[in-house]
Amino acid sequence: MYGGIDIKEFYNGLDARFKAKDAAETRRYLEDWLKEARHRDDTSGIVAVSNELGGFCRAVGEIGRAEELYRDVLEKLERMGLSKTEHYATALINTGDVYISAGRQQEALKYFLQARELLKECGLSGDYRMAALCNNISMVYRATGESDKAEQALDVAFNIIKGLPQCRGELATTYVNLGQLQVCQNKLEMAKESFLHACRIFQEDGGGDVHYAAACAGLGEISYLRGEMKEAAEYYEKALRLIERDFGKTEQYRMMERNLEKVKGM
Repeated sequence: MYGGIDIKEFYNGLDARFKAKDAAETRRYLEDWLKEARHRDDTSGIVAVSNELGGFCRAVGEIGRAEELYRDVLEKLERMGLSKTEHYATALINTGDVYISAGRQQEALKYFLQARELLKECGLSGDYRMAALCNNISMVYRATGESDKAEQALDVAFNIIKGLPQCRGELATTYVNLGQLQVCQNKLEMAKESFLHACRIFQEDGGGDVHYAAACAGLGEISYLRGEMKEAAEYYEKALRLIERDFGKTEQYRMMERNLEKVKGM
C-alpha cells in the first residue's frame, strides 16, 4: 500500500518552476506528479495536481485536456463528500474558466453562478476568491454584450479586493478587466487609465504576473484604435515577450504576432 504524495513538496517545487518561467519544465513537472499520484491511488493528490495542470493546459490553449482534468476533479470531490466546500467552489471556478477560454459563455456562467452561491454558503463573500469569481462573471457578461451586468460584477470585485491589500495581483487583474470592458464601450481614455494602473501594479510587484501581458495587449489595442501604430507595435511586442515567457508560443502568442504584423504593415 502506497502513501500519498507530499503535497507540500509538490507546491514548493511548482512555485519554483513558475518563478523560473519555463513552460516546458513546468508541464513536465506537473505531468510527473499526476502520474505519481495516480500510481499511489492518492485521490487528494490527484485533485491537487489536476487543478494546477488544468490551469496550465487552459493557459496554453489545450482546452480539451483542461476540461477533462476539471471534470475528473469535480467527480472526485463529489465522491469524497466535498461538494459543499470551498474546494468544490474553486473547482467550479476553474471549470468555468475553461469554458470562457473555449468561448462557451453560457456554460461558464452556469459554473460561476453555482460557485458564487457556494462561496456565500461557506461564509466567503469577502474572500479574494469571490473577487476573482466576480472578475470572471464580468468577463462572461462582457462577451455576451451585457455591459451593465459586467460593470456590476466588477464593482463587487473592486469592493472586495480593495479591502484586501495583500491581493495586489487580483486588484491589477480587476483593472485589466475593467479596461477591456471600457474598450468594448468605446471609452478609450478611461480604458487606457485602467490598463496603465494595472501595469503600474504589475511593475511594482516585479512584473512576473501572468496577467501583465493582457494589460500591455490592451494598451496596444487602444493605440491601434487611435491610429497610433508605432505605440501599438511597442505594446504588442511587450505583450508578445510576456506571453512567450509565461506560456511559450501558444495560440495566444500567435494571435499577438498577427496583431503585431498588422500594425507594422500600416
